[in-house]
Amino acid sequence: MSYLKLLAVVWLVAGLSACATTTPPHEHRDSASVSTVYSSTASSATTHTVTRGETLWRIARNYQTDPEEIARVNKIPDSTTISVGQKLVIPGSSRRRATTNFTAGQGTEDFIWPVKGRIAAYFHQQTSGVSNKGIDITTQDIQDVMAARDGRVIFVGRLAGYGETIILDHKDGLSTIYCGYASSCVKLGDDVRQGTTLAKTGSSPARLKDALHFEVRKKHKPQNPLYYLD
Repeated sequence: MSYLKLLAVVWLVAGLSACATTTPPHEHRDSASVSTVYSSTASSATTHTVTRGETLWRIARNYQTDPEEIARVNKIPDSTTISVGQKLVIPGSSRRRATTNFTAGQGTEDFIWPVKGRIAAYFHQQTSGVSNKGIDITTQDIQDVMAARDGRVIFVGRLAGYGETIILDHKDGLSTIYCGYASSCVKLGDDVRQGTTLAKTGSSPARLKDALHFEVRKKHKPQNPLYYLD
C-alpha cells in the first residue's frame, strides 16, 4: 500500500461509519429573531446580511471565523442552508478585521456540489444509533461526480461500510470525501481542478441505492457540507 493511501486510511479510521438513510423534517428558522441569539456579547459581534451566492463558508472566511461557530450562534439546523436577506450574528467579529468580500462564483476557493440531486440524508441524521458524517445525495441514471474544489487525490478504493471511496486533500486543512460511486476516473496522487470528473454514479451495496455520500472535513473533523456548498 502506498504512503498516500496508508495515510488516508489511518486518517479515516477514527471517524468513518455507516450513514443514515431516512429524511428528517426540513427545519426553518426565522432570521428576524437573530438579534436575541447573541445579546449577552453583542458588543463583540456584528450582524451580516446574506447576499446572493454567499455560503457560511465564504462569510466565515470574510470575517476570519469558523462556519460551524456562526451556525451554532445563530442556531442554524443541520438540515438548513442560509438564504438571501437572512441576518446572521458574527461572533467576535468586532475583534477581527474583515477581509475583502468574496463574490459569487469567485473561483476554486468555494465549494461546488459534486452531483445534482435531492438530499436523502442530512448531516448528523441518526439511523439505528449511527450519525451521518456528511450528506447523501440521490442521483438518477449515470452522472459525473465532480471535484468540489481543487485538490489532490489521496485515496481511491473500497472502505468497509462506505463502498468505493475517493478522498481529496485541499491543502489547507480541508478535505472532501466521495462514496458510493460506480466507477472512478482518477488515480492516487492526481492533482485535480474544481469540476473535474472524479467518478461516475451508480448504486453500491454498501451505500444508499443510487446516492452519493459526500463529506467535508476540517483537520479530520466532519463538517456540515451544507455550510460549504452554494
